[in-house]
This record gives sequence, C-alpha cells and structure tokens, in this order.
Amino acid sequence: MRFLIFLCLFSFCLSLSSQGQSDNTLEKKYRSNIPFDQEIVSGGYFVDPPKEFEGHPYFETKNFESGQITINGLTYSEVPLLYNIWKDEVLTFQPIHKQKILIRADKIDGFTIFFNTPTNFIRLTENPGYSNHGNGIYELVIKGKANLLIKHRKQTKSKREISKFSDEFYEQADFFIEKEKKIIQITSKKQAFEFLQLDKKKLRNPIRQRGLDFRRDKRSFLSYLTTVFNQESL
Repeated sequence: MRFLIFLCLFSFCLSLSSQGQSDNTLEKKYRSNIPFDQEIVSGGYFVDPPKEFEGHPYFETKNFESGQITINGLTYSEVPLLYNIWKDEVLTFQPIHKQKILIRADKIDGFTIFFNTPTNFIRLTENPGYSNHGNGIYELVIKGKANLLIKHRKQTKSKREISKFSDEFYEQADFFIEKEKKIIQITSKKQAFEFLQLDKKKLRNPIRQRGLDFRRDKRSFLSYLTTVFNQESL
C-alpha cells in the first residue's frame, strides 16, 4: 500500500519551477493530483544545512527545476527536482508545508533535470573501491558501449577569515569510464587511452585541433575520447 501511495507522488505535473508560482497555484495543483500529504508517501522531510554554512549543497542551483524521474522502471514527467550533491539525495517539493521532500535513493533508476540543456543522471548500485559512491548517483555525460560518468559532490571546510559563516561549501568532480561491465576512475589521460584502447598518436592532431586539454577541461577531453571509442565500436 505504501508503495502505491508513494507512486502517486509522481503522477502530478508542474510546468514551472516552484520558485515562480504562487502558493495558491502550487497547492491547487498538488491537491488536485495527490490525495495524501507527502509526509506519508515519501522518504521524509529534508533538513537544510546550518545557516552558518556559506553557499548551498545543490547541483547548479538551489531552486527546483522541472525534471523527469524513473522509479522502479516507471517514468514520471514534469516533476520538480533538486539534486543535493552534498548528501547525494534527490528532492521534490511539498507545496502546502513548503518543505523539501526526500525521494528514496534505492528506488531511483535515473532522472533528468531540465536546465538550459537537459542533464541526465543514473544510479549505480556499486562502484567498488570508490569511497565517495554515496547513494550511487552519477551524471551520465556520454552513453554507448562506453559510458562517461561524473560524480558531482560538495564538501565543507572551515572559513579562515572572520565572517558570519563558520564553514563554506566547495565542489569537486570525479570522472569515470564504464565499459564491458568494468568501471574505473580516470585521473590521467594515459588511463583513458589505455582503458579505451585508443591510439594516442592517431588522435594527437584531432585533439590539438579541438583545443582539448585534460588538465584544463577533463569533461570535454574525456567526452571526445569516449565518443571516438563508441563510434569505432559501431
């Protein structure tokens, strides 16, 4: 019964960000689509970090954006989503009590948040040897016979200067390539070439022509290598 009620949460549609709508509009849409309060159909309320922390724990923005989420193989569209990369949790919004609601991570297959361009995420059940795996949510940058994945995360550190804030958030990203049921963290371009079995000499000129540099922009560099591998594997 709880599972059926839980699924009701995602049957509603919100075409705009919750930040841009009136409370009355949000409540009307909420009540017309969901017969039960969200505290009994979800993973519970999310508690924001202390006000003494400078910044926010979310991916890209602290505002809810329209998204699409797949839970246990069922996909729900136009759901307000917010990804907390500090705790590796996905949130939706309870408009009546103006509360962020946790979505159980173990139920999530993947989701997309529609920023200026859609950003896709998947959940991996495991990533052996990686200490920051958390709930297993990774951005899926390139999909194919080889997948390029990014683990976005935020941590906190103490403020050195005198400030009203005691701590501040800072962001990090780890890069992975998944191929033939194996996944490795990429920390050097040599690793990427060897894992994908690409000819470094053959790609030297195309890489230079595109102005790609591993240290400066890992995302673009690894996206190109992964795309080349997938094209050659067709």
